[in-house]
Amino acid sequence: MQSADGKRQLMIHYWCDYGSQSIDYTLAQASLFSAFPQSPIVYSALLMEYGNIREQAIILKQFKDAFPRGVIHICHISTKSTEPPRYMVVKYNESYFLGPANDFMQLGFELDELEYYIIPNDGTNKWNTLKDIYIPAAELIYQNMERPLSELFKPKQNLRKPLWIQPTIKANNIKLSCMYIDIHGNCYFNISKIEFEKHRQNRKVRTRTQMATIHGIVNDYNDMPEGRPLVLFGHGELFQLAQNSGNLSKNFGIYQDHIIIVEFYEEDHTPLGGNALSTG
Repeated sequence: MQSADGKRQLMIHYWCDYGSQSIDYTLAQASLFSAFPQSPIVYSALLMEYGNIREQAIILKQFKDAFPRGVIHICHISTKSTEPPRYMVVKYNESYFLGPANDFMQLGFELDELEYYIIPNDGTNKWNTLKDIYIPAAELIYQNMERPLSELFKPKQNLRKPLWIQPTIKANNIKLSCMYIDIHGNCYFNISKIEFEKHRQNRKVRTRTQMATIHGIVNDYNDMPEGRPLVLFGHGELFQLAQNSGNLSKNFGIYQDHIIIVEFYEEDHTPLGGNALSTG
């Protein structure tokens, strides 16, 4: 789609971590509409733990492939007060991601070899980061869509590459660690669907926790009765333990860094068959 002047219309995705009840959210909407009056804008106001890069990275993993190509994602999320006010931009899958240089993007794009660039800043904390940092950078990208980022920004030097704790993989089982727990108590673990299926090799699956053994993998929460725990690949196709109409983290005692074991086997020895549960 193109605007009246022939320039390609660009979608803006604004992600903040202070929620929609803040006056800052209203002012952000006003600033973005003023800067990009012809562009569709998607707003994501998510209350998150201040400066938690694990949570930031998991949220990024869940939405980075959900949008069409050609989107500018402004990740206006908090950093710790001890971190310097630095910002960067990266291009992934024909879209642009702008955010703080606090390592959350490298963690979110952990398996992708990407080039990161510095968003100019004089080294001081800006009162309005959106207007002073992110919008000028987004406007520069919008006005130069056909040019590579290397012509618009300086490359980020000495880039750290943080990694999640890696799964422990054996022939017939995988030991996984809980990376993140959302507000509903759903637990996300450190393996993607692609990696998991590579090791599964079409075998049956049972997942063991301290309080339950869950057989099979479902496609939707409602595939299990209310109150029952389940395994599925949720948003971002990350391995997830959840509970239909319940808080799995609290009810089954699974917290961040908790270890579970996923076993692969050829024959179904589950008395109830299919997606069954045994506890104890």
